[in-house]
Amino acid sequence: MQHLNRAPIHGNRSDLSARSTVGSSFSSGIKKGLSFNDASLTHHFTSSEVSWAYNWGQTYSGSLPANVMYIPMLWSDASASTSTWHTNAQAAINKGAEYILGFNEPDLNAQANMTPEQAASAWMTYMQPFAGKAKLVGPAITNGAAPMGEAWLDEFISLCTKCTIDVYAMHIYDAATNEAYYKQYISSFASKYKKPVWVTEFGATGSASQVNTFLGSMVSYLDGLEGVGAYAWFMDEAGNLVNSDGTLTSLGKTYAA
Repeated sequence: MQHLNRAPIHGNRSDLSARSTVGSSFSSGIKKGLSFNDASLTHHFTSSEVSWAYNWGQTYSGSLPANVMYIPMLWSDASASTSTWHTNAQAAINKGAEYILGFNEPDLNAQANMTPEQAASAWMTYMQPFAGKAKLVGPAITNGAAPMGEAWLDEFISLCTKCTIDVYAMHIYDAATNEAYYKQYISSFASKYKKPVWVTEFGATGSASQVNTFLGSMVSYLDGLEGVGAYAWFMDEAGNLVNSDGTLTSLGKTYAA
């Protein structure tokens, strides 16, 4: 499912290698993943650099790098997503997916656009049956201010008392020059929810140099932050992490390092 280009969402709050990360959700010890629309653009990354990938969907065409785990997502409670979910999620688990992803930015009206009540009901219907078959990654919320972001998630949790949620997921966008905000927000989020956290999207605005410096610093920070189990830059697409032929851009090389 095509995911739109992103602008920063502002909240209301104020050196390890990939092989030596702490708190990784994967046996490889590598937290780094790829978000993609075109699987052919993933092949200049290797399983020594990334361990997992997703495309905001339930299936994909083509192939991923060897030993990189594909993780399916139930994007929303819309029938276009739910009607195929059980079959596709089970197929991904059968092929080695150890996790499945819940809803994509349900707190944002331009994305899954679900109330906490809708999300809790849909979780029990569509995600909960997979508890014990795979680990369930909760709704990926934005870093927006209330009623978005953590306010939305807190209400969802209060309503979904019988839900199995093994991992909490979040997205964060801001300016590359505001690195301290990212670090504070992510570390506070991990401390608050006391389960592994996946940063399934993060990105930043700024000059190419600013974004490159920011990304290198954040990769080191996230690899070393025990509360974070996985993360993925937005995104593996031409002009971002890769060129049109799939070779790595300077930003992609920074991400792969």
